[in-house]
Amino acid sequence: MGQYLFVVAQDKPELCDYLRGWFSGIPTVEVLMDRRQRDRRQRGDINEPGRRRGDRRSKKEIDAEIRRTGFAIVGASSL
Repeated sequence: MGQYLFVVAQDKPELCDYLRGWFSGIPTVEVLMDRRQRDRRQRGDINEPGRRRGDRRSKKEIDAEIRRTGFAIVGASSL
């Protein structure tokens, strides 16, 4: 994985292609479509054993940036 990751909104495939072309050949940059799905899990009983209490991949700032601009830049230290 590169030092910087561009996460592009699922509804912006043309932007993803553009960024991949722009950064092709630069090993420190990786461009990916956002693969996360919204509302995948139904919230069960909070005391249910063995269930996570939150989505470990949820980053509110990243989600907001993707909604606002169509992509977010994530440094390797943020992953």
